[in-house]
Amino acid sequence: MSRWTWFVVLFSRVTLNLAVRVTYPFLPAIARGLGISFEKAGLLVAARHLVGLTGALWGLLGERKGYAWGMVIGLSALFLGSLTVSVSQTFSLALVGFVLIGLSKPVYDPNVQAFASSRIPYSKRARALGILESSWAGSWLIGIPLSGFLIAHFGWHSPFVLISGAALVAIICTKSLKEVIQTNPNNNESPGQIGLNTGEEVTVRAKPVLILGVSLLMVFANENMVIVYGAWLEKEFNLQVQTLGLYSILVGLAELGGEFTVVFLVDRFGKRRAIFTGLILTGLSYLALPFCQSSLILAFLGLIVMFYLFEFTIVSIFPYVSELVPLERGKWLAFNFSALVVGRMAGALLGPWLWQRSADLYTQVTFSLLAQALAVILLLFSAKRKAHS
Repeated sequence: MSRWTWFVVLFSRVTLNLAVRVTYPFLPAIARGLGISFEKAGLLVAARHLVGLTGALWGLLGERKGYAWGMVIGLSALFLGSLTVSVSQTFSLALVGFVLIGLSKPVYDPNVQAFASSRIPYSKRARALGILESSWAGSWLIGIPLSGFLIAHFGWHSPFVLISGAALVAIICTKSLKEVIQTNPNNNESPGQIGLNTGEEVTVRAKPVLILGVSLLMVFANENMVIVYGAWLEKEFNLQVQTLGLYSILVGLAELGGEFTVVFLVDRFGKRRAIFTGLILTGLSYLALPFCQSSLILAFLGLIVMFYLFEFTIVSIFPYVSELVPLERGKWLAFNFSALVVGRMAGALLGPWLWQRSADLYTQVTFSLLAQALAVILLLFSAKRKAHS
């Protein structure tokens, strides 16, 4: 892809991801601004997650109308949603805005992943999608401090004003991109060519439905842990909100590290091998967390390693999914997005319920390890004939 194309998609993804991530640290400020309880404000986030289940539908439309078309539609939903939130004075209007923001990600993400994958051979695709996914950590590291400054000086609406303006620019820029022809970019490589001496064949032979199960289970396992880590740190170390805010910067850096490890390693190491390794190591990081309770430094270190390994694993699976059915990659990337949403919702529901009844990490770890083990089993059984990547 050209430098201009890279700039457009990265700018668009940072903007979109910021709209999603800004709510987590600043949801109390949003609740106060709307004059509602924190619990009721949580419904805004829940509604946004729920809309993510429509990802499969948008993937099918993207296959018919084009990936760039889907990218523009996603950014349009982001613009309208952020603009609506920025002028909201009531819960009802804010809910409409959050639903539109929630719609933007399942529309845009699978289409931009398919757009990039259709232009880049499989042997180089982990590097490309790893760069693309670095926008997730980038949105946190750049956008959250900026949003905090804006809220402190101009009120809770101000980040959404910024996001709506950036989304409008992104729409205009995305319309300048040429629609990708839905062919297999591996055609310029000889049949059966081996990618970068890894034994990784150009064509992926795996059962797509089982790979979706891997995505769902590994995200469930992670969300089940992540949803309670703040409560765990507060209980064990009496940690204050300000310290958690500083720690969030380390989380962003860990995620960025995971994404760039994919960029520099996974095409050479092999996508399937990277997913398998990531699942095992992430599971071990869950197992290690209860043993990190003796000191705050150990707890922070354990969590940072967990975030790093999970980000490495989840980003590694995107290029693999992109080649399951090359001429329908938009559809399968969208199905994968929906699987991630289901896993995240299940973890977000079960995690607090388990914590409320046990208030220790051992129960959380048990459920996450079971899910992670099932993900490994599905990955092993997903191979068709000769396994690779």
